[in-house]
Amino acid sequence: MEEESTSMKVVLGSKTERKIRVVEKVLNVFFTTYQLQTYKALSGVSETPWNKETYDGSINRAEDSKKNISAADFYIGLESGLVERYGMIFEEAWCCILSKDGKKYFGYSSGLKLPDYVTTRMKKENLAHWQLMQLIEKEFHLDTSDTWGNYSGNLISRDISLEEAIRNALIQMKEHDKSFYHR
Repeated sequence: MEEESTSMKVVLGSKTERKIRVVEKVLNVFFTTYQLQTYKALSGVSETPWNKETYDGSINRAEDSKKNISAADFYIGLESGLVERYGMIFEEAWCCILSKDGKKYFGYSSGLKLPDYVTTRMKKENLAHWQLMQLIEKEFHLDTSDTWGNYSGNLISRDISLEEAIRNALIQMKEHDKSFYHR
């Protein structure tokens, strides 16, 4: 990525306040000037993406943004979802950054294991994750946008997973003389 002489235009494929706030926070670490535009991009995946759908949703959001918003330097697609590993279900986030020349950069977050309480109720009540979370959030008067906060009693926030995914993708784009991504 070239040194910043003019403000870069970045498009985030979401209008979600949480994602906007997190993207701005991470971009501020990497760049001194940028213009962020948001677009309600289509993910093309289920309400709660499962396994590869989370990865696919991030790509779809970046590509849909590029198709509908022209002249940006890069497009960010972010998607959170569930993945099954070793017989357990984790929630993680994926980020796809699509540059104006078509290069793709990927990052994903660490996963937070879903509490047994959640997975047991999903099975017992035959509900999708998003359906159960809506029910639990009403029962316990919780913040509907922060699943990680809800799982952990607010010891950790979903912001962490989104930040991690974005950072892990951006680090590949940022030129640095000691980075192996640019050797």
